[in-house]
Amino acid sequence: MKKATCISVFIDLHKALERVEENLPKDRRITFEMLEKAYEQTLWLRSHILGVMYDMIDFGSASKRTIGEVSVSQTDSDKMVCLVIPEPLPGLKELTGTVEEHWTRMIHEAIAKQAKTGIPRFEKAHVHIRITAPRGTNNSKVWDTSNRAINVIINNLKGIFFDDDDFEHMSCSIEASWGKIGMTEIRICDHGELRKRNVFC
Repeated sequence: MKKATCISVFIDLHKALERVEENLPKDRRITFEMLEKAYEQTLWLRSHILGVMYDMIDFGSASKRTIGEVSVSQTDSDKMVCLVIPEPLPGLKELTGTVEEHWTRMIHEAIAKQAKTGIPRFEKAHVHIRITAPRGTNNSKVWDTSNRAINVIINNLKGIFFDDDDFEHMSCSIEASWGKIGMTEIRICDHGELRKRNVFC
C-alpha cells in the first residue's frame, strides 16, 4: 500500500470514528436515532477496517496471513469435522462484501488446517452450525437464527465436503447461545449418522 494512499485511508477511519463518537456523546442524552446512526457508522467502520487489514496482508506490509485465529476441534468421532471460527456468524444486514470475504478467508483457513489430517467427502452431509454470541446488554431479547448469514458457510463447504447444497447432498441445523466469547462452530458429518443416533425419531 502506497504511503499517500495509506495516509488517506487512515484519515477516513479517524473521520468515521469521530462520527460514531458524535452520536454517543458523554454530556447529553443519547436517543434511539443517535444509536441507529452510530450502529450504521460502526458497520461501515468494521467493513473498512477489515478491508485495510487485508490490503496490508495482501500487499506484504503485515506479517500475518489471516485475521482471527481459526482452529479445528477434535471430535469423538473420525466421521465428523469441526471447524472453529473465532467470531459469531454475522447477521445478513452486516454482510458487506468485505465482511463476506473475511468469513470466506477464515473458513478456508480452517479447511486448510483440517486438510493436514484429511478432508472427508460425504455423499450426503449434515452441517450443524453452533453460534455463540456475547450478550451486548442486560435485556433478554434474542435474535432469529434465520437472520444469520448461513449461506456464507454452506457455499464455502460445498464442493469440498459434499457435492452441492441441494437437499440430495446436504441438510443443516442451527443452534445458538449466549457466551462470554463469540465464536462459530461448524460441524460436518455424514447425514446417515443422524439416523443412527435417533435424531429424527
